[in-house]
Amino acid sequence: MLLLDAFDRLSDLLEKGFSCYRRMRGSDPNGFNYDMLENSLDVTRRAYMDCLEVHFDHTLLERIERQCQKKGQQVFSADFLNDLMEAYMEERFAKQRYFFDMDGVLFKFDNTLTTLEPLYEEGYFRNLPPHRLAVHCLQELLTEAPDQIYILSHYIDSPFAEREKREVLQELFPSLDPHNVILVPYGENKTDHVPLRVKENDFLIDDYNQNLVCWRDAGGYAIKFVNDINDRHGSWKGSRVEYDDPELINSLNHIFEYAVTSEDLAMTLEPYMQQKLEVLRSHADIGL
Repeated sequence: MLLLDAFDRLSDLLEKGFSCYRRMRGSDPNGFNYDMLENSLDVTRRAYMDCLEVHFDHTLLERIERQCQKKGQQVFSADFLNDLMEAYMEERFAKQRYFFDMDGVLFKFDNTLTTLEPLYEEGYFRNLPPHRLAVHCLQELLTEAPDQIYILSHYIDSPFAEREKREVLQELFPSLDPHNVILVPYGENKTDHVPLRVKENDFLIDDYNQNLVCWRDAGGYAIKFVNDINDRHGSWKGSRVEYDDPELINSLNHIFEYAVTSEDLAMTLEPYMQQKLEVLRSHADIGL
């Protein structure tokens, strides 16, 4: 299919268009609103021409035009852009996505606080000490799969919290796509802010059980980040990693690689085992 063949050459255009549409989408949990595409034609056309100037390929352009003619579409029509964006999103979101929390995961949570007042002071979130191994882990993942890495963190209604969180992320992770930083107002469900909903191959690394439960209920894979204060009762029943694990990156990659496969295998084995149990019960009924 032409759109998929052209994917690599048009990735710059699509990334710009994707970012533009996502900003326009706001926090709508139901995904993109394609009615907005018509209003974005000029922006996307300019980005498209910029891409062609950098990677100009007459053959590619001719193939695109021929494909549009077959479909009765104009190259810069809303229908064409809709098809192009759908192909891009299928390609992008078919991959695993990794969502990292900040407070208690990338940064140490101050458990000595006796009041919430310090959280509202300027500089509080900017100066939180990092979890060194977690930061190193995320930096490594960004070199391997930058478009699959997301930050998903709450922020309080402080005039400084959101800005300071974005600033410190930019300093520690300069290669992180700013549009992959999702900061959610405190009290709202993180899953409602995930682009194109939570999927089974979306991973959340979080220190708070309630966030993990919501993520799992939404269909994603939840991994508890165990720090020095959040697992005193061991109540989380699921995958986990330790903040002081010197092999943290390997531990996470192991989960990423086998988690979905293990769940699929369990789903396959369950009816088989139930069938065997029924056979055993029938034998028990006749005294064998």
